[in-house]
Amino acid sequence: MPMAVSRQAGFTIVEVSLFLAITGMLFLIAVLGTGNTIRSVRFTDSGRSLESFIQKQYDDIINGVNTRDDQISCTSGTISTNTSQEVGTSNCLLMGKLIIFWQGSSSVSYYDVIGTEPSTVNYAQTDEDLITSFKPKAVTTSLSTYSIPWGAYPSGFKRLSDSSATNALLLVHSPKSTRIVSYTFKVAVNSVPQDLTSAVSTEANQSQATNFCIKSAEGLTNPARLYISGGSSQSSASIIFDANGADCNGA
Repeated sequence: MPMAVSRQAGFTIVEVSLFLAITGMLFLIAVLGTGNTIRSVRFTDSGRSLESFIQKQYDDIINGVNTRDDQISCTSGTISTNTSQEVGTSNCLLMGKLIIFWQGSSSVSYYDVIGTEPSTVNYAQTDEDLITSFKPKAVTTSLSTYSIPWGAYPSGFKRLSDSSATNALLLVHSPKSTRIVSYTFKVAVNSVPQDLTSAVSTEANQSQATNFCIKSAEGLTNPARLYISGGSSQSSASIIFDANGADCNGA
């Protein structure tokens, strides 16, 4: 009687190769998907962090946060780093912040803004005219910087009223009320103005809705826009993740 042949179950080379190919493709899809998710989360963090930073500037202005110490003096709108002066004895008024976005750079520059009460002043005039009469100045001797997280960077700017590429945001507290007046205008590279009288006296700069757009450093296609509505509180600044080129391409 012939002996029965024992057959052992197994996979052919074709089946093994097909399994490995499918597994590799699924792994690649998972890795790519995870990478995109991580990049998206990081960019969301970039935008939300920038939004929080700008909103904090509104709060600091309202609360009168003063970073000047007694090793710096201020007289009639002029800052001196060579003379000491007791904090609170100056005739300079802390009025706000000048914030400048540099296209292509993750670093945002910001400066304190001071003014001086005129010898004769009409408090019945508008906030805008009153601010102009105080001749606000940026304290350019004390630069501070904020870095947008994850390398995100400003990619374009657009003031919606006239499509101007305004990269500077000036926030000034009214000397007679709790109102913060916003101004947007253009600042050239390496040319930060100290005297801001011209900027605040130009009506086209006053309380205008403006987009400050940022892009991801990790290759995400669509930018986000920091939208400044022109209002007078921290809610005037909001990050919106729906920007396109037309929102950012001011001239």
